[in-house]
Parts: sequence; structure tokens; C-alpha cells
Amino acid sequence: MSHSFSISYVKEMEVHLDANVKILKEKISSYAAKHEVFDLKKALQYYVIDTLGELAFSQTFGVQVTDDETRVPPVIEHSLLAAVTGAWPLMTTNLKKWLPLIPHKGLQALFKGRKDCADLASRCVQNRLGAMNTKGDGNKDSSERKDILTNLILAKHPDTGKNLTQVDLETEAFGFMNAHNQR
Repeated sequence: MSHSFSISYVKEMEVHLDANVKILKEKISSYAAKHEVFDLKKALQYYVIDTLGELAFSQTFGVQVTDDETRVPPVIEHSLLAAVTGAWPLMTTNLKKWLPLIPHKGLQALFKGRKDCADLASRCVQNRLGAMNTKGDGNKDSSERKDILTNLILAKHPDTGKNLTQVDLETEAFGFMNAHNQR
């Protein structure tokens, strides 16, 4: 995947970066035109989330346009749970088995966040596979799209020529969630 971060490859993704910069610029211009106070940190956070969604998952999360914080993937919860279960490697298996059974509201929120991240990753992969399967219907934005998920879908094993399975793709997409840890 090192080629996914080369300067030439990033240049191919400029269209997605430009589209999200345009939304951010319009949003800031709108606030300025109305002399309205706004949270620049939050506007930039939403820009980053939508941009990473475009680059990693082949779709925007629509946070910039809607200002709906519920659209932000629950990566904080996912990351905290990973830190808790990974901090004690010899006990990771037992922690993963027993922690979900503890009726603690905060702990249950961490497990819900992880599940929500996994579900989101799965939906993103399914959506992208579906879009690529409709290539013949004139959909210009199918396999030509330049992003990480599309590259993974099109990748072939050098020896066998096989593509990644849907489970493999969903696992990789789930791993991208840590890139969204921008809250």
C-alpha cells in the first residue's frame, strides 16, 4: 500500500481534496458574510473527517454539509477500547471475552463504538463494491475512482492473481478508522 501515499498517487486524489476544500471555503465565507461567529476547529475537524472518508472509504460522511456531529465515526470509543484491551497483551483474549459482560455504561459505550465502526466499515465496502459492479450502466465514478478502498478492491495477489475477499476488505476498512481519530 506504500504507493497509496506517494506524491503522484495523492495528486490523483486531488479532485476529492478540492471538493472538500470548496465546501469548507463556502462554509467559512458564509459565516463571514453574515458576520456570524463559528467554531473554526470544528469546521476543520469536519473537513478532515469528510476528506478522509473520501480518500479511504470512497464516500463522504456528509459532516461538513450537515453540521451533524452524529455522522462522525465513533473512533474515539474504538481507539479507547483498543488501548484498554491491548495494554495487557497476555490478557487480551480474556479481556475481550469478559469486558463486554460488565454492565458499566462507559464500558458498554466503548463496545458500541467499536461495533458501530465495524458496521460503518462494512457498509462502506459494500457500497463501493456495489458501485463498482454497476460499471456497465454508465457510472463514470466506478473503478476509475482514485482512493485507497478502490485500490484494495482492484488489488491482486502477485502469485495467485486473486483479489481480497470481502471480509479482508472490511478488515482493512475497519483499520482505516484509526485515521479518523481527529476529534
